[in-house]
Amino acid sequence: MALPASAQTDGITPRPASRRRSRAKPKPPRARAVILAELRGLGGLILEQALLDASASPLDSLLEWANRLAAELNVGGVGSPEDYRQLLRAIVEVNKRAEALGADAETIALPQAA
Repeated sequence: MALPASAQTDGITPRPASRRRSRAKPKPPRARAVILAELRGLGGLILEQALLDASASPLDSLLEWANRLAAELNVGGVGSPEDYRQLLRAIVEVNKRAEALGADAETIALPQAA
C-alpha cells in the first residue's frame, strides 16, 4: 500500500527548532534563616571531614560553597584554608559574623549558574 504523495518524504523529517526559554532575570534573595541553616549543614559536613583527616586539604567545591554562602550573608568569606581544621574554624567565624549582623540585615541575590 503506497502513501499519498503529500505524505511521502525523502527520508528527512523536519523537526521544529528547539527554543531555549532562558530568562536572564535575577532570582530573589533567599531568606537569611535558610542560608544560615545551609551554613550550619556545611559546617557539619566539614566537621565529619575534619574528624576523618583534619590535616587534609579541603576540596575546592567546599571552599566555593562556603565563600558563596558568606557572600549571600554579606560577611567575609573563609578564604582558602590549608586544612579542614582551619576551614571548620573559618565556618564558625562566618556564622558568628552573620549572627552578629542580626536578622534585619539584607541578603543579596547572587546570579545562579546555569
